[in-house]
Amino acid sequence: MGNDDGNETTPRPSSPDVTLGNVTKIPFNSRAHEIQAGLIDTFLNLELVDNNLYLARHLLKGRKSSPAVYGGQVIGQALAAAASTVGEGFIPNSLHSYFLKTGDVNRPILYMIDRIRDGRSFCTRLVKAVQQGEAIFTMQMSFHKPEPDGIVYQQSMPAVPPPEELQDMRQIIEAALVDNDLPPASRAMLTFKLNEIPPAFERVFQFRPVDPNKVLLKSDCQEPKSAVWLKANENIGDDPRLHQCVATYISDSTLIETAMRPAIASGFVPSMALSLDHTVWMHDPNFRVDEWMLYENTSTISRGGRSFIEGRLWTRDGRLVLSCSQEGL
Repeated sequence: MGNDDGNETTPRPSSPDVTLGNVTKIPFNSRAHEIQAGLIDTFLNLELVDNNLYLARHLLKGRKSSPAVYGGQVIGQALAAAASTVGEGFIPNSLHSYFLKTGDVNRPILYMIDRIRDGRSFCTRLVKAVQQGEAIFTMQMSFHKPEPDGIVYQQSMPAVPPPEELQDMRQIIEAALVDNDLPPASRAMLTFKLNEIPPAFERVFQFRPVDPNKVLLKSDCQEPKSAVWLKANENIGDDPRLHQCVATYISDSTLIETAMRPAIASGFVPSMALSLDHTVWMHDPNFRVDEWMLYENTSTISRGGRSFIEGRLWTRDGRLVLSCSQEGL
């Protein structure tokens, strides 16, 4: 059943001869040292080329050795493009996406928006990302106009050490790699991870794992669960759209790794791992990714070559603001 919220409103107009609504326009020049500007380029600096068509030229690699676009960035850009077509007061509440083909950072991505429905309480958008005339990604997205609370409850955030008591992920891995007793499979995966992390990712974000032994893929930590404190390294401003796009980007960062943990800890080195789909539910739009947030991952099943993983993103004061799920190959 759809969202039956009464008479429809007039869709928000867009025109090819105006700047992209709801998006901060910044000239494309090198400001990589400015994290806020870099993130705006990464997610919000989309070019309006025609009604419901947006072009992204600023693309990021998922790892150093491959020209493949990072999937989390495609999700974030699709969110920004779709959000620019809805009326004032609507906020994203869910998105359901599929990764169809690998994107190439050397070619721009065209985002095509289909305005499925504009209602008084909900708006629905369908986004298709295209490179060289072929779809590489699709996403269906819902926007909701905030309403008064009815029934209110949530689970409690896990009790974990605060980030100030924990080490950065790179520090943990570098210290482990000098240990001659590190299992070969763990050494291979950790070396690969350290070598492949794009410099921009580490420049922008801090990741502090709650349990270092899980990061090190040791045999006594095979349970497919993880938790990490994360945040942007600098204040990125007060635009909630940027914080929402960055949160969706981050939500794609650790899920597959969590699902692979039992196999690697048992000595198996996978030859391939990729995301098939990604779903996000935003429960509360009021959060900041430049403040510490706890990202909790759990994989409940792996079978038939596919693993299912769930994630929950908490603010430091214990509010559950985002849930997600992903199937990986």
